[in-house]
Amino acid sequence: MKSVAVLCFAVLLCSFHEAKAQHKVLPPVDFSAMTCDQFWEKTTPEDRGPFLFWLSGYFGHKNNSPVLDPVGFTEKTKALSQYCSKQPNDNVLSAAEKAFAN
Repeated sequence: MKSVAVLCFAVLLCSFHEAKAQHKVLPPVDFSAMTCDQFWEKTTPEDRGPFLFWLSGYFGHKNNSPVLDPVGFTEKTKALSQYCSKQPNDNVLSAAEKAFAN
């Protein structure tokens, strides 16, 4: 039984090491200086997710809302995408305010 526990612990340690090795560090992002076009066209889909969650949290905090609504988040993300496709030179933070602040 001890050997099984040790083996499980070793596997767990290896999986943490592997996850840490694959961890991608994103550079700082100034949303007030980024255009919609830069956000949607020059940011990889994998990087966009954390940025969208940050934007959602930023505007949720401004509204004193501790709630994450997955359906609402998806709708607001779509609204941001649609707005940015029509206004590619707008600042992404201003665009997100229109989509996420409601």
